[in-house]
Amino acid sequence: MVVEASGVSKLPTTGKLKGLPALQRIDYMYLAINSVIEYIFMLGIIAYALTSPNVVRDLSSLGLANTVLAMYIIFAVDDLIYTPAHLLMHTKYLYVYVHKHHHRQNLPTRGYPDAGNEHPVEQVIGMLCVWGALHFAATTVGVHAVTILAYFGIYAALAMLNHTRYDVNLSMPGFHYSVRSHEMHHRFPKCNYAQYFMVWDKILGTYREYESPKD
Repeated sequence: MVVEASGVSKLPTTGKLKGLPALQRIDYMYLAINSVIEYIFMLGIIAYALTSPNVVRDLSSLGLANTVLAMYIIFAVDDLIYTPAHLLMHTKYLYVYVHKHHHRQNLPTRGYPDAGNEHPVEQVIGMLCVWGALHFAATTVGVHAVTILAYFGIYAALAMLNHTRYDVNLSMPGFHYSVRSHEMHHRFPKCNYAQYFMVWDKILGTYREYESPKD
């Protein structure tokens, strides 16, 4: 794995706390259903990138606005929508019938199998948040088809890393990605609802700093 080869250290909880020991039948069933949802969603995104008048496709038209700025806006708006949606999934009935399944894993380790192991309803909600963010960026600053491709590659990589033992941190103004932040959400579910822009949690008062396990 590229991350492991880079020498990134493991999270302090590694070897000290235990998560879900083995996936069960329902986990594999949800992973299979969610793979189909992801496939259908990606077909829609590809069609949007190839046909929408809001998407630039000419390579000569690549610029900072439709690449770097658009990428930043997509991530920011995605989490702006996702954070309150995630908070809503922690309300009594949605948590019991939808989101609780994902929180059976209190210490993610497996990457994609733990990231994608969620109720299909939650998967659809997440995809709709991404769609809304992408459409917003395309209709405001414009977005290049290359940006859409790059975004989904980065988005998938960060989502998987969020469910591993690797202590990865990335920061820029407003954007703070930390695997530690998402691990805290799995250990203490009433905090850190955002995925990448933890500023939304700080505004909501739901951000919680990382806590190493007690010896």
